[in-house]
Amino acid sequence: MRKIQSPDLPENLNSITINKIEDRSAYELGRLEAFPASIHAEHVRFQEIHLKGVDFDNTQLPSSSWVDVVFENCDLTNLDFRMARFTRVEFIDCKLVGVNCDQASFQDVLFRQCQAPYSLFNLSTFQDVCFDQCLLKGANFIDASLEFLDFTNSVIEDVQFTGTSLSNIDLSQCEFSLIHADEHDLRGAIISPEQAIGFIEVFGLVVKDD
Repeated sequence: MRKIQSPDLPENLNSITINKIEDRSAYELGRLEAFPASIHAEHVRFQEIHLKGVDFDNTQLPSSSWVDVVFENCDLTNLDFRMARFTRVEFIDCKLVGVNCDQASFQDVLFRQCQAPYSLFNLSTFQDVCFDQCLLKGANFIDASLEFLDFTNSVIEDVQFTGTSLSNIDLSQCEFSLIHADEHDLRGAIISPEQAIGFIEVFGLVVKDD
C-alpha cells in the first residue's frame, strides 16, 4: 500500500455559512458545521473545506468536486455523489449508509471508522484509497477499478465485486463469510489461510482430511 496524501488544509479556517447552493458554484477555505437541507445542485466545487458534525439531509450533489476536504462525524446517509471526484479527502467517523457514489473517482482518499453499509461504488475508480475499520456490509463495487486500495480491518460481508478485479487487493484482515465475485475477479487477491477454506467450498472443491 502506497502512502495516501492527506488533505492540504490551513491550520486555521474561518467558519463559513452556506444558505443556498446553485449549479456550478464554488466554496473554498472554510469550516462548515451546517449544510442547507434538500439541496440538488450539479458540478459544485469544494476546496480546502473542513466539515464537522454536518447532517446532509436529502442532499444530491452529482458531478461535484471535493479537493483537500475533511468530513468529520458527518451524516451522509443516502447522499447522491454520482460521478463526483474526490482528491485528498478524508472521511472520519462518518455515516455513509446507502450513499450513492456510482461512477465516482477517488484519489488519495481515506475512510476511517465509517459506517457505510449498502453504499454504492459501481463503475467507480479508486487510486490510493484506504477503508480503515469500516463497515461495508452489502456494499456494491460492481465493474469498479481498484488500484492500490486497502480494506484494513473492515467488514466486507455480502459485498458485490462482480466485474471488479481484486488482483493484489489484500483481504486477509477483512471480516466476511461471503462476498460476490467471479473466479477471474478473485485471481491474485491476497487472503488468509482461514479465508481460503471458504473460497474452496464456494468453487465446489472438497478438502479431504486424512
